[in-house]
Amino acid sequence: MSKSLKTLSRIQKFKIDEQRKLLTEKMEEEDRIVISLQKLNIAYETEKEFTTQNPNLCDFGAYTKRYLELRQSFEKSLEKVREEIERIRDIISDMFKEQKTFEIVERNRKDRERKELEQKEQKLLDEVGTNAYIKHHEET
Repeated sequence: MSKSLKTLSRIQKFKIDEQRKLLTEKMEEEDRIVISLQKLNIAYETEKEFTTQNPNLCDFGAYTKRYLELRQSFEKSLEKVREEIERIRDIISDMFKEQKTFEIVERNRKDRERKELEQKEQKLLDEVGTNAYIKHHEET
């Protein structure tokens, strides 16, 4: 049973590591989307300023429409990635709880084995002591 708990514990640790890698990837994706959204907003503000200074050069309405579509797309992607991040965090949390259960069971098993060994040793010492007492009293 001890080997099976150790095996389960190792497998669980491996699964947790895999989820952590996935979480890291999703968080990096979130960062990329946030940066892209920031760049889009900066480009929009720059274009807006240029259009204000040069009103007859371009159609800012079409640019604004495209900007709003792109921003909405980034925001949807960001929302989706954040939901995935939360889902992965929940999975990792559950996996840690399960890992802790394995550790507690293993610790309890070791404590029980130690107590049994101590009881056997104590019985042996009691028997030796009793035999020595009997032997000593028989001689007198």
